[in-house]
Amino acid sequence: MARTSKIQSTSTKPKQAAPLKDERTEFYCCRCQKEYKRQKANFPASQSTLYKGNGGYLAICNNCVDELFEHYKAALGNEADAIRRVCLKFDIYWNPEIYQMLNKASTSQSRVRAYISKTNLYKYIGKTFDDTLDEEYAQKLEAEAAAQAEYEESIIKNVEPILDDDNEIVVDEKVIQYWGTGFTSEMYIELENRRNYWMSQYPPGTVLNPGEEGLLRQICNLEISINQDRAAGKPIEKSVNTLNTLFGSMNIKPSQKREVEENYIPFGCEIARFEESDPIPDPDPEFEDVDGMRRNILTWFLGSLCKTAGVKNEYSDLFEEEIAKYTVERPKYDDPEDDIEESETVV
Repeated sequence: MARTSKIQSTSTKPKQAAPLKDERTEFYCCRCQKEYKRQKANFPASQSTLYKGNGGYLAICNNCVDELFEHYKAALGNEADAIRRVCLKFDIYWNPEIYQMLNKASTSQSRVRAYISKTNLYKYIGKTFDDTLDEEYAQKLEAEAAAQAEYEESIIKNVEPILDDDNEIVVDEKVIQYWGTGFTSEMYIELENRRNYWMSQYPPGTVLNPGEEGLLRQICNLEISINQDRAAGKPIEKSVNTLNTLFGSMNIKPSQKREVEENYIPFGCEIARFEESDPIPDPDPEFEDVDGMRRNILTWFLGSLCKTAGVKNEYSDLFEEEIAKYTVERPKYDDPEDDIEESETVV
């Protein structure tokens, strides 16, 4: 009878290793330090990359978020402002449209946590408070552009004459005081229209000084006179030259370069201001002049130049000190006999 082995044949290939589970089972609120077993339903979720290492959840619990919201609500006196402040503090996207959605939804969550949950909708994925700042800045620029356009449109519009019961043009007393007496009613209307045009070329809210006001009055008067003379076939060369002179005095002549920025500072003055407020520190002694190049330039170039020009300063002194090291002087002897012997030898 054949003998059978009691050893069972098995594969030598090892099995796949079981994954190690090292999941967190304790979560703490950074504000109240309360311990939780899980983050979901206990911590608000966030789209900010600041909390990516925390599983995408804020580091403070729901209760603390509600307490902060109530605090800001009482301090600011407005629910929307309180939610925006919470968003600012935790880098959460703020948008008034999301806040309006709260009035249409019913939920058991607090108002602030209901708002945070809606910022996690697909439409707002990846948005943080940085996006809020960018959008608000873009809206500000659009509003300023619209205000500028509205201002220009309103100020360029011609003045409509006001008629009385006798169908005569009524001129406001302030207009007469500004332009002076002696003009016809139609002339006052034309002068005001020219003044509105020139003021539209300045930024909104610009106030001219008395000198500029006087020049502007002369320009408006002269422009109307030139148009009338041209229509009547009269020469206008002298008037045009006078108008160009007024433009130059007003700093609006086409050939002049008008500085747009009021607080312009030349580059050199800006560097000087930096040096006075925050000068460049001196290097460490071991790195001050490693190869002696700076000393050579100051001595043999700048010092030699100052010496040649007869300028007495630290650079010429440095040049003289360096030259003294290489200067050979004739020796002097105290013994007269040595002088005689030396003279005989020379002969």
